Order: sequence, then structure tokens, then C-alpha cells
Amino acid sequence: RYIFGELGVQPDLLMLGNPVTDEFQHQFMALTTKTDMDGDPNPYFDDLDADGVRDRRVAQRLSYVRAAYAEADQTLRLGRQLMGRRDTTVFASSDHGFAPQWYAVNAGTVLAEAGLQGTAQTSNCRVGGAPTQVKACWAGGTAQFYVNLEGRDPGGVVPAAEYEAVRTRIVTAFQGLADSANPGKQVVLKIFRKEELRDVDGTDALHPSRSGDVVVVLRPPYQWDAASPGKRIAPSQFFGQHGYLPDLVDLEHNVNLHGTFVAAGPGIRSSETPVEDVRAIDLAPTMAYLMDMLGPQNASGRILFDALDQAEAPLEVTILDVSDFHGQLVPLSEAADTVASTGASNPTFTIGGAAFLKPWFDAYRSAARGPTLTVTAGDAIGATPPISSFFGDKPTIELMNLMGFDADGLGNHNFDRGEAYFRNEIVPLASFPYLSANVVDAAGNTPAQWSPAKVFDYDGVKLGLVGFTNPDVPELVSPGSLGPFHVAPPLAAVRQTVAGLREQGVNAIVALGHLGATGGTLGSPTGPVVDLTDGLESVAAVIGDHADFQTVTKRPNNTLLAQNRSRGIRFTRIVLVIDRPSGHVSYATADFHRPWAIGVKPDPAIQARIDALNGQLAPILSRVVGSSSVFVPRSDACGNTAGRTCESRVGNVVADSLRTTYGTDFAITNSGGLRADLTCPTTDNPSDFCPAYTPPPFLITRGQVLTVLPFGNEAATLTLSGAELKAFLENGVSRMPAADGRFPQVSGLCFTYDIAAAAGSRVTGAVRQAAGGSCTGAAVDLTSAASYTLAINDFMAEGGDGYPIVSSRITTRDLMDQTLADYVEAATPLSPAVQGRIVCTGATCPAVTSP
Repeated sequence: RYIFGELGVQPDLLMLGNPVTDEFQHQFMALTTKTDMDGDPNPYFDDLDADGVRDRRVAQRLSYVRAAYAEADQTLRLGRQLMGRRDTTVFASSDHGFAPQWYAVNAGTVLAEAGLQGTAQTSNCRVGGAPTQVKACWAGGTAQFYVNLEGRDPGGVVPAAEYEAVRTRIVTAFQGLADSANPGKQVVLKIFRKEELRDVDGTDALHPSRSGDVVVVLRPPYQWDAASPGKRIAPSQFFGQHGYLPDLVDLEHNVNLHGTFVAAGPGIRSSETPVEDVRAIDLAPTMAYLMDMLGPQNASGRILFDALDQAEAPLEVTILDVSDFHGQLVPLSEAADTVASTGASNPTFTIGGAAFLKPWFDAYRSAARGPTLTVTAGDAIGATPPISSFFGDKPTIELMNLMGFDADGLGNHNFDRGEAYFRNEIVPLASFPYLSANVVDAAGNTPAQWSPAKVFDYDGVKLGLVGFTNPDVPELVSPGSLGPFHVAPPLAAVRQTVAGLREQGVNAIVALGHLGATGGTLGSPTGPVVDLTDGLESVAAVIGDHADFQTVTKRPNNTLLAQNRSRGIRFTRIVLVIDRPSGHVSYATADFHRPWAIGVKPDPAIQARIDALNGQLAPILSRVVGSSSVFVPRSDACGNTAGRTCESRVGNVVADSLRTTYGTDFAITNSGGLRADLTCPTTDNPSDFCPAYTPPPFLITRGQVLTVLPFGNEAATLTLSGAELKAFLENGVSRMPAADGRFPQVSGLCFTYDIAAAAGSRVTGAVRQAAGGSCTGAAVDLTSAASYTLAINDFMAEGGDGYPIVSSRITTRDLMDQTLADYVEAATPLSPAVQGRIVCTGATCPAVTSP
């Protein structure tokens, strides 16, 4: 009443809760249940004190429970009245079921008796007495046990080498747990190690860091809450509980962990036949569908079409998408949490990789209730790790075939080795089509190796995919790489292709291409692909790419826009609901997911191929060439993960290697050419070329160097004037504050630029670096009167990323990756720091967030 009356709000969605049903079943359930699941008498049935004297209050206690449900009905009735509409659709659901219980297990006592805690922890999620090797956190029938692991947990005491042994001790302690007062009674129903939580009665219950290393689920009438100190098992303080296995059902004995689901009103079919296999996570997607709004953006539920009143079931098409894959065939690592409190630890876990993405895709394909497509939108090859780049990127295509891709787009990196190589060596290997409507020849035609669009026919219902390519490709590839082709404006090309598809009777259309959202938020992005999406009509969804940015949003023209983080560390599930008679998309939504490797069995065929490729490379690339006292990330000092807005440690090291090796005054390298962290990940990944180790120091292998510099670029030197040097610096900051690959990383000098000034007139001054690296040296003359030597790379020399073309004046040197490897080996141990080499002035400068 306060919301409607005092605030004057008339909501479209009203969410009501009633906790009393939960509380009353906690208090009374076992008191009204005669026997346990084995049929043995319940000593607390109608006997609160279990003294053998009946309370004679069964009817009274049942009336309390019924009254709680009556109160819930009244709350629902009030909500419907306040909504003030007869056409209100109602969903009534519980978040869990219940079971009677009357015994509590003391997790801390069991751990202490097993020697895993010095003294038993006294309450939930509290550390026991030293030495505490394991901590327990519980709720209801389930307890999570966390190993106090060195290097992962603050104050960890269990060495990594003993992790499995400690987990085994936990399992052993609870496998043998017996109730001395009830001999032979089963106390523990199931024990999971963390990685087994990926499938708990068909539910994915695994979170890499929050899930326990071991999880123990009890069997009613046992549970964990309100245990008696010092006693393994004792009578409980209350009589109903949840938190058991989700499919635990024994109605004869009042055990039902399934939740309640009732739906009625407009849009809901009228039937006495219940809908099968309803899950709690399905409610939000179904309500979102009925309200024509986006569903949950990070969930895996489905629309309950079987519950809906529809004359004809629509066609549901599921599209799985990864962005900017860049041949990331082996997993990367990522923190599962970003806790910022003092002393917090955010351990990393392996994520993505072809062998793990395949089973993730397969799981979502199996869950789909219609056809599925798996797509990406360009740059699956180019700027790839050694496992792909060493072999001409052919392994990426081979494994994409095994992963089941149905279409790919064209991005700038598709042409890293030139259009002839792409057309003649890469395309013939692919079992999927390449799509781009705007990479055309002088006559506006596409060659046989790619198409503007692809139509998929599902029993007469047609879905068209239209491809498009980023217009700045000529700036991002070496001159001549496009051969006879050019990149036409994408919006006009997509519009023309869409019109052609509509003329062919294709009314369900999705555009996918290599343009990205580059800023804003998850639900309100900005960037080139946003502008393109807003300019389209009759397109149900646009799948973006080209930028390491996650977005799921509906645009004002009702077009869905979705884009992922890069390199397979996210994938998006797009769901299109297509009306069969008209062939039009009536609804579109999307959700994104993290493909963690933990708890997932790698695809055997893909993993075998990866192992074989690694076997060929390991003797060369696994060699440790040096180390650093600090982590050397790709991300820059302003937090841009691609290192394209500020000075970065990896940029400083690479630029220093060029200047030091060739004895030039200065060095500049474009940030777009730096593709990875220089130091090895601290989370061991058997598929990379780094050893398992504990920093510091942070190790650097030959393979990691090549991962930073995967393009095969050559170092180059030249003599130029101060004015020409300024032109290089001006180009580097010309796109700021937008993140761009041309952003410079420098050595030998420090410069300042005014971000508010016009591009081309931003650099306000420069000084030489002093001997110790500080920005305290003499001023650099940025006029034509001065002359300097400069080290760059051949891509920049040829005009790449918009830099001045100086290719006719350069002296070509060595491969950049070899230059960097030699420098690291000679200068080890490195201690790179952000030194203020690039200083931005103005209100819109990115904020420096790390040293």
C-alpha cells in the first residue's frame, strides 16, 4: 500500500514475499510427522520434549502452517487488488521445498576430532582454533568445507601439495559419520568434491571460489544448524529444514525439496495437466517473455512455453556466440570474484579454451528446444598464441570445426597474412561460411570465399545471418593486405543485404560483425556497433565484436545488441522466438556465461590435438628466458585490459627492449601489437608454455614472449626530425579518450598531451628520461630543427594504425619477439614500473588506478 498509495507508483511487475510459511515449517514440520524416511518412529512427533508424553497438539500445529499459507494467499490477493487490473498474470512460487528434521550435526566437532581444527569452530563460517586447516560454512542440510590453502586464502596454512590429502581427510571424516544414538542410521546422503558440483541433480551448483572444496549433504532427519557444542550429533532446536539435494522427494514421509509453482491469468494456458521439469530459474525468463523485456543477463533458465496459452508453439532458435577468439585454443585464467576489502584474496581459475568451450556449447545445445547456431564475428585468427600462430593459424580453424561453428565474420586480423593467404589457405579448411556484406571488390562484389549473408531454413521458417566488417581495416593491417578488396560503409551494406533477404521472404534476420561497443555500461553501451544497430530496421539482433566489452541491451528500435569479452572467456546465448506463420521474430533476449574449466571434462578429440601441437612447441617455447620482481600485465595503469589508454608495464618493457638493443634515442610501439601479459600466469595451466610456480619472481618463458608479440613484426630504426617525432606522438593519442590500438608505449622520453585539444595538436611537450628512468631529463625539441634516432616496428613504418609512413627510410632489424626475448634474458631480473612516461591533462583523462 505504501508503494501504490504514498509513492504513487503503478508498477508493471509487483514482487511479493511471505516468509511466514517458511518459518512455521521450520518450527512445526517434524512435530507433525510420524516417521522418518526409513519408516522408523519420529521421537518428536507430537512430543516437543521427546519424553514419551504426547503433546496432543498436532491439529493445532498443522493449523499454524495452514494459517501461514492463508496469510500468503491474503498477501497475493492484496497484490492483485492493488494492481487494479483483471488481466494481471500471477506466478506463485517457492524458492525451495522442506523436510522434517530433528537432529543437528556439529561440523566443527567432527573437524576437530579429525585433526583438521585445533579446537572446534564455535559458529557458522568462523575459524576454529589454530592450526585450522579447514573451515565449515553451512545452511540447512548442506555444509561447505574450505581448505585453508597457502597462496589462495589469507593466512593459509595448507601447502598446495597437501590440498588433495586434506580434502580426502574431510571426505573420510564424514563418510564414516555415525549416530551412536541411532545405530545404522544414514547420516550423510552425499559428499561432493568441488569439481563434482557442476552437476547436482542436473543443476550446475559450482562457483570456482565460493563453493566449498568439499560439500557434504546430510539426509533428513539430520541437518547442520544450531548444533550443540562439543557433540557430534544432538537433538535439533527446531523441526523443519531445507538445503538438501534438490530432487529429494518422499511424500509419504513429508519430504519434498521441490518448490511450488503455480501460474494463472492472461497468457497462461488453462489445464489440469502440470507442466513438467519446471525450475526456479525458469520463472524470470518466462515473466520477461510475457512482459516483452530482456531476461536475466547472467542466468541459464528457459521460457516455459508449455505453460503459456499459444495457438501454435513458436520456433525457438538459440545462437551461441564468442567474440574476438584470436585462436585462444588453451584456457586463460581469471579471478572469479573482485572483493576489494582489506586482506581479501581473489584467486584465479582457468577459463575458456577450445577443449572446454566445446562441452559448454554442447550443454546449451542439449538444453535448447529448437535449432542452435554457434557463431563468431571475425578475428578468430590473427594475433593468436603460439599454438596457432606457429602453424599459420590452421589449428584454430581445425578446432573450430570440431567445436561446431556454423558461421564466422571477417575482421581486420583475418587479413594479417594477406587476403590471398586467407582465401587460399584458411577458408578451404573451414566447414562453416564466412560472412561480410561490405568487404567487396571495385565492382562491389564479394568473392567466392565469403558471402554477404547465409540463410538457415528450419522447416520453412527462415533465419538470415548478415555479416559486416569494421571500416577501419585498412588502418589496422599492413598495406596491400586487402589486395583487390576494400571495406565499404557497413551500415549501408547491411541495410542493402537485409532488404534483399526480405524480398526473398526471410523475415527473421540477425546481423553479426566486427564492430564493437567500446564504452558505457553493460546495459547502456556506446561505440560504433551501437550506432550501427540504431540505424537498422527489420533486424532482430546484432552481434558485435572487435572490443573486449560485454553488453546485452535492447536499443530504442527494439533490436537486441549483444557482445562478449574476448578470447572465449565469455559466451553469449541469444534466444530468438520466431512466430511460425509469419516468420517474424516476436521476442529476442540474451544472457552471457563464464566457461570455467573447473568441473568440466575437456573434449577428448580437441584436447588430444592441443596436446600434440604443444608437444611440437614445448622444447622451444617452454624455456624460461627470465623473470620479473613484479607482475607485468597487458592492462595499463588506467585499468584498460587491452592496455590502450595509458602507460603499461608491458609497453615499457617492449619499448625499452627496442631502444636499448638498437641504441636509439627513443622507441615507440603501438599498444595494439601487445597482446598478453609478459609474465607467466600464477594459476598453472598444463596447456600453456609456463611451468607451475609460486611468485615472486614472476617467470617469463619464450612462449610467453611470443604470446605478447604474435604478429611476426620486425623491429625498425630510422632518423627523423623533432617535428616528425611529434607527429608520431600526436597520432598515438589522437583517438583518446577512446581506447585504440595506436596508443603509444614509449621509451627514452616522457611526454604530456592535452586531451581537450584538437587531434594533431595535443602534445604539449616532452623530456628525455634520466638514467634511472625518471622523467627529469632535458627537454626534447619537437621542431624540424632537431634530429633523433627512433626504434619502431615495421607495421607502424608502413602506416599501420595511422602512423606516418616512413617505410622507405627505415633500417629493418630483427624480429621483435626475438629482440624482446634477448633483452629479458640479459636484463633479468626485470623490475618494470609505471614512471609517468605519458601524462594526460584535461577533464576527460582516464584515471590512473594502479602504479
